[in-house]
Amino acid sequence: MKTPLLAVLSSAVLLTGVPAWAQKNDEPVKSAQVDLDGDGKPDAVTLTAGEGGKFTLKAGSATLQGNASGNEVRGFTVVDLDTGDKWKELLVHTLGDMDDDHRFFLYGYDGKAVKPLGDVRALTEAKGNGIVLVDTWMGFWQRRDKYTLDRKAWKLVHVPQEFYAVGVEATVKKSFPLAQSRTGKAVVATTAQGSKVQVLAASVPTKGEVQYLVRSSTGLLGWVPGNVLVESTDGLPLAG
Repeated sequence: MKTPLLAVLSSAVLLTGVPAWAQKNDEPVKSAQVDLDGDGKPDAVTLTAGEGGKFTLKAGSATLQGNASGNEVRGFTVVDLDTGDKWKELLVHTLGDMDDDHRFFLYGYDGKAVKPLGDVRALTEAKGNGIVLVDTWMGFWQRRDKYTLDRKAWKLVHVPQEFYAVGVEATVKKSFPLAQSRTGKAVVATTAQGSKVQVLAASVPTKGEVQYLVRSSTGLLGWVPGNVLVESTDGLPLAG
C-alpha cells in the first residue's frame, strides 16, 4: 500500500508540514515540561507504554489510562490546535502494522484532568485555527476529512461531507456506463474506449462500494462503482 501523505512515517514518526507551534524537535518523547493549561507554570508530562498498546499519560497531578489497541506507543508531541485560546494539546503517536492502522490520540489538560479529545490517522494540516484536516489514502486518491475543536465539550468533532474531492484523470481501456445517480441504473452516457475521463468526486458509504462521479470526454457527468472504474481504466495513480 502506498504510504499516505498524511502519515509519511519514518521510525521517528514525523508530522507532515510541522507548523510553528509544534515542538522544535518533532520526534515523539516520553516526558516533557510544558504549560498545557495556560496558567504560566510548566506541567510535568510523562507517557508510559504498557503491553498490548495500553499506556499511561500523566499531566500535572492527573492520570489517564489509554489504549491504542495493540499499536506500538512511540511517545507524544505538544501541539496547539487553537492559538486563540490558552491551552495546548498532547498528541500521542502510535504505530500499527500497516499505514491504515496508525493512530494519533489527542488530549487536553484543564489543570485538573487529562481529557481525551479524539483520535485521528494523523494531523495532515493543523494551523492553530481550531481546524484539523486528515488525509486517508483511498487506493488512488487522498480522502480529506475535516475536524473542528469544540473547546466547551473538549472534543474534536468530525464535519461530514456528502462527497469527497478526488481530481484525477484516467484513460478508458474498456467502455463503461455512467449512471444518472448513485443508486439508480439509468445511464446518462457510455464512455468511449481510448477517451480520457476525469474522476471528480467520491461518495464513500459506511458499508459497500465507493461510487465515483466521472466526467466523460464529451462533458457528461455520471456515477460508476469503484471496482468498475479501476478495472476499466488505465492511468489511475494506484499504489499496491
